[in-house]
Amino acid sequence: MKATAGYVTYVVVMAPLLNSVSGIAIDLFAPSMPAIAREFGASTAQLQGSITLTLLAYAAGQLFFGLLADGKGRRVALLPGLLVFVLGSLLAMLAHGLALFLAGRMLQGFAVGACQVCARALLVDTVQGERFASAVVYLSLAWGLGPVLAPFIGGLVDQALGWRWNFALYAAYGATLLLLSLGLRESLAPAQRKSLGDSLRGYRLILGNARFLSATLVLGTSLSLFLVWNVIGPFVIEHALGRGAAFFGITALAAGSAYLAGTLLNRVLLARAGAPRLIGTGLACTAAGTLAMLALPRSLHVPTLLAGVLLVNFGQGLLFANVVAINMRLYPDRAGATASLLGCAMMLCAGVSTEVTGQLPLVANWVIAALFAALALLQGLGVRFVLRPALSHEVNDHDRTAVARRP
Repeated sequence: MKATAGYVTYVVVMAPLLNSVSGIAIDLFAPSMPAIAREFGASTAQLQGSITLTLLAYAAGQLFFGLLADGKGRRVALLPGLLVFVLGSLLAMLAHGLALFLAGRMLQGFAVGACQVCARALLVDTVQGERFASAVVYLSLAWGLGPVLAPFIGGLVDQALGWRWNFALYAAYGATLLLLSLGLRESLAPAQRKSLGDSLRGYRLILGNARFLSATLVLGTSLSLFLVWNVIGPFVIEHALGRGAAFFGITALAAGSAYLAGTLLNRVLLARAGAPRLIGTGLACTAAGTLAMLALPRSLHVPTLLAGVLLVNFGQGLLFANVVAINMRLYPDRAGATASLLGCAMMLCAGVSTEVTGQLPLVANWVIAALFAALALLQGLGVRFVLRPALSHEVNDHDRTAVARRP
């Protein structure tokens, strides 16, 4: 049955809300990392490592829920995933030791995979034509709005009530989305559902697509660039400036707002300028931000460091939604598998980069700028292949099958 205009609007609204869970999964609790480290007697590296564990669990969740979404349906993946997110949030909130806290964080990360996979798959299943491109921009806006608001709110909550209440907010938000998602219909018809073997063959097909791999590299480095300040910022602010969680929340609000501004400008300029030009402009802004950090390279100078982060995030806002749209259109018949592989690879990339970030000696701007430069270089290489005209001929697996059957 064809979806009504009202239901399509409902999906266009729900998909960004679901996708926002991935945007707040790190950022709401980020201002509380120093306080959690003190309470559990953990080191800075251990708390930063908790982000890596969350991202790795997130990567596994993307694969699991992607297979489930393509094999059994979107609702079957989404609703249990949201329930697990609520339970993980409560476990972390009530934890009295680092081990239980990390277990709760890993459950949260695993469950977020359901939200992101199903948000993207629901859009592909339900939204058609020009509205799809706009819906993907809203999807990225929601992902960007989470990091704009979550650290600011998390810093205020930590300062007023303590870090555990941030995890109460996680649980409340997850429960609210679970209730709102009960109105979603199953968008994957039984005839379109795929067996495990077929899904795994689909993974092989998708992973053999050079354009998919290149776009995934671009998006993985984009996420990594965006996460760097949230990983190092709380400790830089505390050690270099002697300020607490609320002040870090303000800096994170500025950093997230820069990403949001880039995303909004992309929405305005997309029809006029075109995706390739906006992607190139985003890369240029990222390079300029990295150079800004080197204005005072030998000291840990927060103003120049933050100015560079703002430029980088603005550039990623221009770039991100356009590359997501390119990636999601490659295999519309395997939307769940495409979304899960993309999300898994992005989280693995971000997990590696956050682990490297956690090991860096935060003694001078040049150290942090070197990390940004390495990520920007990888991103530039990926963009070069994404935008190559020779790679514009990909077809989905139904088209391939049709070609193969021709006499």
